[in-house]
Amino acid sequence: MNINSHLLGDHLKSMGIISGKQLEEALKFQKDLVSDLVSEPDINRAELITKARKKDKDIPLLGQVLLEKGFISKDLLEPVLAMQNRQVRELRLLSSEKLALVIQIGFIINSTVDLIDVLSLIMKYANIVTDAAASTLMLLDDKTGELVFSIPTGPKADELKDIRIPPGVGVAGWVAQNQQHVLVDDVKNDPRFYSRIDDMTGVETSSLLCVPMRSKRKLIGVLEVINKNEKACFTEDDALLLSIFSQQAAIAIENAILFNSVQNRQEKD
Repeated sequence: MNINSHLLGDHLKSMGIISGKQLEEALKFQKDLVSDLVSEPDINRAELITKARKKDKDIPLLGQVLLEKGFISKDLLEPVLAMQNRQVRELRLLSSEKLALVIQIGFIINSTVDLIDVLSLIMKYANIVTDAAASTLMLLDDKTGELVFSIPTGPKADELKDIRIPPGVGVAGWVAQNQQHVLVDDVKNDPRFYSRIDDMTGVETSSLLCVPMRSKRKLIGVLEVINKNEKACFTEDDALLLSIFSQQAAIAIENAILFNSVQNRQEKD
C-alpha cells in the first residue's frame, strides 16, 4: 500500500464520501488482492487487475476497488483524485533536507516507550519542524469526544495541562471532526478560533497550523503549532511536514501506551 492509497482513502473519508467501515473493507481487499490471498466471490480479481492496468490508468487500485464495490461513483472520485495527485506532487517538491529532518526526528521519538518522554519529544520537535513559537498536542477522549491538552509548550504552558475542549469547538475541534489540516494566517478573522486558551495563558495567538493525528487510520488527537517565528505565516509545506511528523508521533504514542498497559498488567499479576 503506497502513499497514494493513504491520501486517497483519508480524503474520501474526511469528506464524508465513504464511511470508515467502507474504507477499511476496501483497504483490506486491496491488501489481500496485492498479496494474492483474496477469495471474495463478489469481485473478479483478474478482471479488476485488468481494468486497473488497461483502463483509467490515473485511478489507483484502491479507487478501482471502491468503484467495483459500489462505495463511490466515478464523478465523485475524480475531483478527489485530482486533490490527491496535487498533494503527491507537493510532497515530491519538498526540500530533501526538511524531509530528512522529519524522518530523523521520527526515529528519535520512536526510540523510547516512556509515554511522557514521547509526548515531550513530540512537542519539542513539532516547534523545530515548523519553526513555531509554541505547540500543543491534544489527545482525543474516545468516551466524551473532547480534546485534552497533554504537554503544551510555550509561555505559561503549565496552565493548559489537562484542559478539555468540547467536541467541535475551536480550530482543533474542527480538525478533529473533519480530519483535515487547517492553516490560519490571522486567527481574528477565523470564526472557529477558540480565544479562551489565549485568555488563560496571556499569550496572543496570531497564526496557527493544526493537523489531525492518526494511528492505524484511527484519530487519536490533533497537533497544533502557533505563531511561526519572524512573524511569518505557516505554509502548505509546513502543513505537509507536520502531517508526516504527526503520523510518526501518533505511532510512537500508541506504542508507548501499549507498552505501559502491558507493563501495568504484569505488575498486577
